[in-house]
Amino acid sequence: MIIFKTMKSIFLILLFLSVKVVQAHQPDLSNLMIYEQNGKCFIVIKSSLTAFEGEINHVFGKNAYKSPEEFEQLVIKHFKNNCLVIVNDDTIKLHNPKVMLGHETTLFVELLEAPKTFKSVYIRNTLFQDMPSNMCEIILTLNGIQPKQYIIDNANKHEVKLVVDNVNWVVVKPKNTTFINQDLLLMLMFLLMISVIIIIAVKENKKINK
Repeated sequence: MIIFKTMKSIFLILLFLSVKVVQAHQPDLSNLMIYEQNGKCFIVIKSSLTAFEGEINHVFGKNAYKSPEEFEQLVIKHFKNNCLVIVNDDTIKLHNPKVMLGHETTLFVELLEAPKTFKSVYIRNTLFQDMPSNMCEIILTLNGIQPKQYIIDNANKHEVKLVVDNVNWVVVKPKNTTFINQDLLLMLMFLLMISVIIIIAVKENKKINK
């Protein structure tokens, strides 16, 4: 257990250092971490101030705020409208969000009444969805479960569901209905073509008989 906690701490430090370096040069990259501390669960979202400003200006308008405090309130409002966390199939309340402005801006929020045992977690974070090529690195570091990294972006609709298998997080692949829809469309087109051919054949046959 001591070795596990030590490795977990090293993992966290390396992750945050690497994210901090990359984010300084890529405003379209953010990260969202869920972690436990003193029996409580928290979310930390980090990205460049440029990314937060760009999104807030796009959604609310450049003249929507006149002070850092007003800007922080808009960030919190935007966060509440664009972040969803479901644990063990129950929606979790995001409590008491706080914003720390800086070159790297950070948003803290507590997961209120989060269960002690995590069996699954669903995360949807569209906080920066209006930025082209935006990516959010999900980082899960919960007691008794191996840390997990996962990228959400436009391709996966900024969402992911993971389940616990033994002590590991496993990504649940979304059901792909694209092929079913394509097959149905092709079948309908085929039936339509057959119907048209039959109608034309019947008409031609009537002309011949006349």
